[in-house]
Amino acid sequence: MQSLPVIGGVDRAVHDLYRFWVAPEAANDPDITVLLYDDAVARETGKTTPIDRALLANALREVELAGARAVGIDMIFIQPSDDESVLIDRLKQMQIPVYMAYADPESDRAAYWDGSVADDASEYQIDFWKRIGNPKVQRVSPAIGVDETGIARRWPSLKPGGKPTLAAALGASEKQSTNYAGAIAFSRLTAAETEIGLQIATDMFPTLPIDVVSDPDLAEFSRPLLKDRLVLIGADTFNSDQLSTPVTRYTDQTTIAGVAVHAHMLRQVLDRNFPPPPPWWAILVLALVLAFAAAATATIERRPVTLLLIIFVQTVALGLLPIILHYAGYDILYLPIFGLLSAWLTVFLIVGYAVRSRTSTERAFARGALGKFLPENVALEILEKPEKLKLEGEERPLFMLFTDLEGFTRFSHARPPQETARILNRYLEEMSQVILDHAGTIDKFVGDAIVAFWGAPLKEEKDGRNSVACALALHKTAERLRAELTVGEEKLGRTRIGLHFGQATVGNFGGERRIQYTAMGDDMNIAARLEGANKYLCTDILVSEAVREQAPEHSYRPMGAICLSGVATALRVFEPVDDDRNAYTSDLTDAMIEIETRNSGAGQHLRDLAAKHPEDMAIGALIDRIDQLTLEKPYELGGK
Repeated sequence: MQSLPVIGGVDRAVHDLYRFWVAPEAANDPDITVLLYDDAVARETGKTTPIDRALLANALREVELAGARAVGIDMIFIQPSDDESVLIDRLKQMQIPVYMAYADPESDRAAYWDGSVADDASEYQIDFWKRIGNPKVQRVSPAIGVDETGIARRWPSLKPGGKPTLAAALGASEKQSTNYAGAIAFSRLTAAETEIGLQIATDMFPTLPIDVVSDPDLAEFSRPLLKDRLVLIGADTFNSDQLSTPVTRYTDQTTIAGVAVHAHMLRQVLDRNFPPPPPWWAILVLALVLAFAAAATATIERRPVTLLLIIFVQTVALGLLPIILHYAGYDILYLPIFGLLSAWLTVFLIVGYAVRSRTSTERAFARGALGKFLPENVALEILEKPEKLKLEGEERPLFMLFTDLEGFTRFSHARPPQETARILNRYLEEMSQVILDHAGTIDKFVGDAIVAFWGAPLKEEKDGRNSVACALALHKTAERLRAELTVGEEKLGRTRIGLHFGQATVGNFGGERRIQYTAMGDDMNIAARLEGANKYLCTDILVSEAVREQAPEHSYRPMGAICLSGVATALRVFEPVDDDRNAYTSDLTDAMIEIETRNSGAGQHLRDLAAKHPEDMAIGALIDRIDQLTLEKPYELGGK
């Protein structure tokens, strides 16, 4: 019955709600610690894919020195890097067990790397493991049981004789390494631990940034959280695996990092908590009992109040059944809760109709009553145009904006969760309102970052002007919030903004149970990289030349040409300015024209401006790269 799309989807949603209800509350875990390579670490090292392997090597050294029992690494190594030898040397020296994710070339690789580079990735991974040559370092499967809706509910089904899961290997559970496919036993952080009553799905596992652990000067502070523990290391960046779970669907977290799911699985292994499903014959007997109860109820000739009371009692009994089975030691993952309810309702309606139908009028009335189970407009739309249910998108020219709050992860680590939540909510609320006030479409929030665009779902002539005006207004709002939300001596980081105009595919994307109106494409990536380029150009806002051409109403300062990672051609970039900083924009423009046309004495005008305005760090940054400002010789940001 769960194979039916509608019933199966609702069954999973109902199952998730029950899993949330029965998920035990847990305080800080005494056995497991998680080390994260998060966005703050990626920005600090300038490396995301591949990660900074020297940093990982240093962290492994400190974890071993701290006396950890074993280490699990939820990262696969399928492409070369300039610091790979440092990590390999460290792995060769490890004396404690290390279990590293390995994408099986036969069964796993399609899930972990692009098919176009499969052969190269597979060859490199094999060579990488050959170079380690340490029996203490073992391969494990990184698999998690994620269904078609993108929700991690169950343990993965592994092929016979394959590598054990990361959690099974760390927890030394040979019995459950490959043959358990039941539900993952998620827990919730005890409400008292959250201090603000938020239901949180990960913080019961002590979590540390990997760069803190890898630094010998700071490592001593983290050693109490590493000694005699099982340590999981994984990524929690914007482009890493972020998974929804039965618990996060009904908590204040939408998703958690894949390594956090492995942590829950490891806790389950340590507890040897592998409940069996209810026997198939028991479910069959239950279905027959429900069918009999539904038929008996439909034939009762009682007052409506009495009939409703009987139905209510049966509904409550069915609703309590999964909870009873759970506490009786059974896994309710594959219990067709909604299917059983649908069967009860179907039998009730059919029998009731057969008993009471005497005339054609009564039959018509019954059909009308059945039709009330679906909204009329929805039902008619689906029946007349079933293609409306398809997920699809269209290509459109968009103005794409990305923002990021610099250093917020580190900022949040220094204060209680409730204060972090208050600050972030205030920041996102006011920044979002600015975007909406400028007729923008908010795509998504990624932590403290915001993605928005103009040009969809409705296209307006003022989209270009509105998008640039919004970027300027966002900067002003962010600077005001920096002053208002400053706590103690630590100030909120500056907000970097990137804006680009180009083609993107926009529409509804997702799965059968969850969709999102969003945009995607190469030009979206350019906008994201422009946001990151602010860090190196000492600017707050960067827009592409395409934006300047589409929105000539604004004033812009030329910031030279740059070459972004993953972009084949160099781009001229500009910083939009308002009246406060427009006084010498024309002088800066003239100076940049001199450099591009290679006039005699080119560059001196720019140096004079820098000397005259020493507070303008963006002009100072132009001086630092004065020989890399043209399209012929751009400033390379490929590795940054």
